[in-house]
Amino acid sequence: MRIPPKLESKVMDPEDVFKKILKNKKSIAFGGMGGQSVPKIIPLIFKKHPQYFKGIQVYSGGGMTKSFDDAMRNIEISRRFYYLSDKKSRDDVNNGKTMMMDYSVYKYSKLLSLNSMDKIDVAVLEATEVNSKGIILSLSVDATPALCNASKKIIIEINRSKPVLTGLHDITDINSVREHQFKKIISRIGKRELRINQNKIAAIIYSDGSEESAASYGKPPEEINSIAENIWCMLDEKIKFKNTMPVQVGAGSIASSLIDKSPFNDLKIWCEIAPARWTEYIGHKIKYISTSAIYTLQGEEVYTKKLMENYLDYSGNIVLRPNYITNSPDIISGPGVIVLQQAIEIDIFGSANVSHIRENIYNGVGGSIDFCSSGKYVAIVMPSTAMNGKISRIVPMLSCVDIPRMLVDFVVTEIGIADLRWKDPRERAVEIIKNCVHPNFKDSLLRYMNYLNAGHLPYNINEIIKWNKN
Repeated sequence: MRIPPKLESKVMDPEDVFKKILKNKKSIAFGGMGGQSVPKIIPLIFKKHPQYFKGIQVYSGGGMTKSFDDAMRNIEISRRFYYLSDKKSRDDVNNGKTMMMDYSVYKYSKLLSLNSMDKIDVAVLEATEVNSKGIILSLSVDATPALCNASKKIIIEINRSKPVLTGLHDITDINSVREHQFKKIISRIGKRELRINQNKIAAIIYSDGSEESAASYGKPPEEINSIAENIWCMLDEKIKFKNTMPVQVGAGSIASSLIDKSPFNDLKIWCEIAPARWTEYIGHKIKYISTSAIYTLQGEEVYTKKLMENYLDYSGNIVLRPNYITNSPDIISGPGVIVLQQAIEIDIFGSANVSHIRENIYNGVGGSIDFCSSGKYVAIVMPSTAMNGKISRIVPMLSCVDIPRMLVDFVVTEIGIADLRWKDPRERAVEIIKNCVHPNFKDSLLRYMNYLNAGHLPYNINEIIKWNKN
């Protein structure tokens, strides 16, 4: 049954859940992150009865799945918190139909814990078991503990297609984050289950749904091998990297492929989210992974399946924590995490945009601010161009600055490495253009430098307008 006898009365049919709990509710939260452990049954209720959820506020633990976004497609959503995964939700925000609250991962969970808003009507989460002590989650902890705490009622989808994943989690309360000291990346200081007031459990639904690949992440860029080689070269030659230094490798296809090129063994990973593919490296290239979720990229489902089947073999090397622990600036700064941060684009001084394409939001800032503000070293890693080489990702000025230049130590593209330490803005610009810009755009950016006005952070708005038109 995977539930204690006292909760058997809470087991419901989805249609009863709609009629008795969800109908006409104004706010709902869904656990899940990077497409992992996203509820699979409850979103179908919204798809079936969209007329009863007009103007609803939707909270999520992170990036969701294509099936989730498809189910919510016809819902009139007034506000989204705090991350977008699909074109429809982006269009709704950018067209003004839906308001979007864009927070960093840690800030989002922190605000939820402060009770600075009305309680969320219902939180929905996926689990592998409910026992007398609490809830055994799946492969994502994300913001679920904070969402449950901020909600009046909780609906649990117990996924019977997964084993009961006891032993992978380390769940602590957000209000004691500053007290945590991690002697090792793998240190466990909390509980194996999510402990909540079980009187808040309004319903339990059984699910057998399989996991999907993350909706937010695409295929690795063609330049991935050169980018990866330059990243490891930067770590080795510029900062004399040792495998005792914890690394945060970001998310998506670049992160998944990066470890392939690592010349180091026994890496210690402290990150917000980790690809299932990395589990193949446990015991040689990777020693420990501390993360909030383990996600699946398209074509890499076999690694998730293997992890599920043999999770006890990994429990000494992998720990899943709430994202207010993985992304806590206080905790990140302790062991001196080296941050490899992906971006949509950067300016010539090293500031980075990770969330918007011109004025339009793409996903959200995610955990970039959390890690870049507290990492020992921060490197922006990305291809130098987009749209098959038609557009430079390194530009004179950004429309949106998510990561200010002062936090960025290195820039790495497939072209090369820019070391920005101890350089003023003009020197940083020369370093980036010389070492990281694609040859097709290098001359035009060097010419732009000749038109710069005086000042510490110079720009020429007329030349910027010309650049954007081109």
